[in-house]
Amino acid sequence: MTLRFGAFVPQGWKLEYTGVAAADAWARSVEVARLAESLGYDHLWVYDHVETVPRREPTHVFEAFTTLAALSQATERVRLGQMVTCAAYRNAGLLAKEAACVDVMSGGRLILGLGAGWYDREYRAYGWTFPPARERLAILEETVQAVRLLWTEERASFDGAHVRLDGALCDPKPLQTLPPVWIGGGGEKVTLRIAARHADCTNWQVGIEGFRRKSDLLRQYSEEAGRDFDAITRTHAPDCRIFDGPADLTAWLASDGGGHLWGAAPDDDYVRDNFVGTVEDVIEKVQAYVDAGAREFVLWFRDSPSTESLERFITEVAPKVSI
Repeated sequence: MTLRFGAFVPQGWKLEYTGVAAADAWARSVEVARLAESLGYDHLWVYDHVETVPRREPTHVFEAFTTLAALSQATERVRLGQMVTCAAYRNAGLLAKEAACVDVMSGGRLILGLGAGWYDREYRAYGWTFPPARERLAILEETVQAVRLLWTEERASFDGAHVRLDGALCDPKPLQTLPPVWIGGGGEKVTLRIAARHADCTNWQVGIEGFRRKSDLLRQYSEEAGRDFDAITRTHAPDCRIFDGPADLTAWLASDGGGHLWGAAPDDDYVRDNFVGTVEDVIEKVQAYVDAGAREFVLWFRDSPSTESLERFITEVAPKVSI
């Protein structure tokens, strides 16, 4: 297995387009997507959110699936995914239909990311019911099963507690026999068990020790589910920003834009757990995850919509990492 690297396309969710006209913001997103493809990134990603973080502001956030449909026409090779679709935001049948259409439009390049959802304020703003965690996880598991039925059966029926299909037709089918499903979230009691049963890939945004612990649990749960642990690709999606030297990193951390976006972690923890630092620092961090079993990475570049770190990572870091 080879290593694969992906990049988020700026879409406004993290306030990177505040003060930018909508048409100019979209033009930049297309420009970044095309550049990332030309540089050799394996996949491009968007977030499945409709309002900004860490603050709710009236500024652009391009919606995930319409963005991917448009990018499918602006790119040729790179795969296209969401990190990750909230299973409760869309009817499962509509989600399967949207995803299948993007797969056809892109020539078979869709990745379907799925998660249980967490952003309660966004749920309320858009009138979605925010169920308890146990229910959201049940919706996630039923959605995975229902979507795959819709992608493979001529007429799909499913009678779950939350998802129901009654002879549903989903055409066109994806061009891929089954687009890969990435299940995001590292909950160790339920989410990892769902991933062990259903995921092609997992995604956890955790420090290296957490990654190792979750890998051990995924192995245990996979064995319990009768699945080959090695058939599930483990992925990681940290922040990334590359600096020329420690002084530049220190200055950035002291600025308003530095450190953890939500201010939820001390700077030392944030730097330790993300691909932030000099080229040499970042090479060492990426290699540690590879040695722990990660095979694909999806990077949110903290200097987005600038492309400096995006370009430096793929040209200066990625070639120095090996399995």
